[in-house]
Amino acid sequence: MDRREFIVKSALALIASDFGAGASSSLFASANANNHITTPLMKHDKPTLAFVLYHGMTPLDIIGPASVLWDQNINVEFVAHDLQPFKTEHNFVQFYPSTTFDHLDHADILCVTGTGNPYAHLQDNKMLDWINKVGSKAEWVTSVCTGSILLGAAGLMRGYRAATHWAMMEELKAYGAIPVDERVVIDRNRISGGGVTAGIDFGLTLRERLTGRYSAEMAQLLIQYDPQPPFNSGTPKTAPANVTEDIRKIILESVEEETPDWQLRVKESAARSKQYKLREDK
Repeated sequence: MDRREFIVKSALALIASDFGAGASSSLFASANANNHITTPLMKHDKPTLAFVLYHGMTPLDIIGPASVLWDQNINVEFVAHDLQPFKTEHNFVQFYPSTTFDHLDHADILCVTGTGNPYAHLQDNKMLDWINKVGSKAEWVTSVCTGSILLGAAGLMRGYRAATHWAMMEELKAYGAIPVDERVVIDRNRISGGGVTAGIDFGLTLRERLTGRYSAEMAQLLIQYDPQPPFNSGTPKTAPANVTEDIRKIILESVEEETPDWQLRVKESAARSKQYKLREDK
């Protein structure tokens, strides 16, 4: 074991030890007026965090939060239709599922991350049914980027405030969600991150609520998360107007090339989402 590997493993072990401090009998606690929830995990339990995998997803959406949420006291699963590796939004990056929709029927924390074209998956009824079934019973229902649109299509965002990628905020309304232009949005047991890089912020926010601020701060320091972008163009509010319009055009052209009937899919999936009934509306 080299020096770097020893340092990383030692730091992760120290972070992990904080999971047992002041353990609670549940992962979920009712939010107060400020939406601050701190519910440490139990040492003798291994709660399951399930990330939903699908073709064409954005790698950073899941790598960011997985990096800060991973811990030896939590069972992390990557769930897909089958166990075959598949390509992400970037062809040179592949993901390997750890289990399937048929084999995992419970998760304490559900996380659906995003893609540049969520509309391509609005007809994947098996995946959406699974998301609804597991999410309706999960202690935390979460998303990154356009993953909130898929949560909406699974009937899990009706009446909830939610974030998503800035270019697709309007589509959230079709599913009864309340779009909010914020980095991380918390509404009861729903936590949603905005565009791609917000996944790290989301992960740290959730970690604080699961294990406390000290643990979250250690995780942030371990990955040296200290954003200092070279340009102030990360949102339409600050980006030059021509940059925003060009990116909006690129996104729309890409979606329409892959899914020309995307608007119809949104309409149909929104209607279908209303058929889902939340088993435990938290």
